[in-house]
Amino acid sequence: MSGNSMLNENRMLNPGYRNSINNVNKNVDMLAVIVAIASCIASNLLIRNTAEQYTYNVSFILLMIECLKLFICACVTRCINREQPFQVRWGFIVNAVLYSLVNFLTYRITSMLEPSIYSVLIQHKLIWVVVFSLILLKKSFSVQQYISLMVVCYGCMLVKMSNIDGDISATAICLVIIQGICSSLASVWIEKMMKVENRPQVSEDESKQKLYWFLSDSFQMYMFGIPIYLFGSFSSKQDIDIPMSLGFALVAVGVLQGLSLGAVFVYHSSVVRSLVAAIVIVFLAVEHQLYSVEIVSGIALVVLGVIGWVY
Repeated sequence: MSGNSMLNENRMLNPGYRNSINNVNKNVDMLAVIVAIASCIASNLLIRNTAEQYTYNVSFILLMIECLKLFICACVTRCINREQPFQVRWGFIVNAVLYSLVNFLTYRITSMLEPSIYSVLIQHKLIWVVVFSLILLKKSFSVQQYISLMVVCYGCMLVKMSNIDGDISATAICLVIIQGICSSLASVWIEKMMKVENRPQVSEDESKQKLYWFLSDSFQMYMFGIPIYLFGSFSSKQDIDIPMSLGFALVAVGVLQGLSLGAVFVYHSSVVRSLVAAIVIVFLAVEHQLYSVEIVSGIALVVLGVIGWVY
């Protein structure tokens, strides 16, 4: 047995070493959720305020975000290990195709439905995330967790249910269902791809090992998505009058949001990713300062459901 192998085996047998690794993983787990929530809230507020005052090429901003995330992932993975050969994982094409379909359906649906109605109907995504987690990931949930998730889902719908008006066509409802299925399937598929356990050893540090493969997978996911955003960027005819500084802010927040949400898939699960989205909805509702019976009831149900899931 080599010296490195003996050293690794002795470390894993050392309770103090295992405890320190577990503490590091717990800290990273919590940090990923906190950063994801904060960056999602900041992104939503920034996009909303920007859209009210300026016009810009959304696809180009998304392209810049993907390229910067790609660059960060490449740099950090090379810093951790320069010898590991690059291996393409074609399964991430599934995510690129699904997300492009989700983006197309968002544009199509919002042209058929009032935004308030759409924001209520699309909350069914959480149910599909659970279904695909059961099928693809072979997960199991307790009765309390099922109830908590349903409470969160209904709470999100109540929060979004204020000031609903407009007609709902059968075609629009079908498209919302298809979009929810595609979005949920993409989330669960990312988790399935990123949680492969049989990985080549690139670092003796377990936290760096996990970080390396998270960023390596993220690199490939962004790589397959860039051609789609590239096409959308150059095909857009939208006028641009956004200040350069605000454009940089959108890109920076978008990068932080994308990387932190990716970390939630790796260090937690796609269900927790959906709970993060629910918490963001609550924070944005509070920030909007419109407190109807539906909104207050919805906020209470989301908080109750998240507590029920955690405990």
